[in-house]
Amino acid sequence: MTRKTTRHFFPAFIFLIMVPTLTRAQFTRVGVGLTFSPGVDNITYKTGNPGFNARCVFDLADRFWAVPSLTFYVPKSRTTSQGDKQTTWFFAFDGDITFTLATEKTLLFYALGGFNITNLYSSFKSDNPELGSSYEVVPGLNIGTGIEMIVADDINAFTKVKYVVGKYQHLVISIGVHYYISGRRYKTW
Repeated sequence: MTRKTTRHFFPAFIFLIMVPTLTRAQFTRVGVGLTFSPGVDNITYKTGNPGFNARCVFDLADRFWAVPSLTFYVPKSRTTSQGDKQTTWFFAFDGDITFTLATEKTLLFYALGGFNITNLYSSFKSDNPELGSSYEVVPGLNIGTGIEMIVADDINAFTKVKYVVGKYQHLVISIGVHYYISGRRYKTW
């Protein structure tokens, strides 16, 4: 398998594994929030903060959820010593499975694991023909924990901390809210 084929095989493989699981899942809530991360800072890329996150929650079983999410970070620009301007865009697609560890009235604590697909795109404003745009897609794994709190009838607040293991390893902290699509079934967990 070539490197290009492998890059497309990994997301397709994960998608095929998740389809049977998601077909039995119940779509219960959508969420948005802010994401903070040290991101990627090397000779090729320098990424910015904060990120904006959109996610969906599918109830799989009593204590399990599937949480696909998309995060887009603020583009970061820097000027090289030769005066060339580089702008880097950083976004990620995550597919996490959460497991409820404990509940306490309006609080729920969970662990999560899943996959991450990091996308980095960098472009240059330069007169130098040797400097060109670059695009990289890198798979990774997520491991972390989070808290969800009932705030109102159909609204939950969440905080999540996870570590992305892969070529560009980094810590990610997210905060935000969920809205229940069809109404909450219970007033407590």
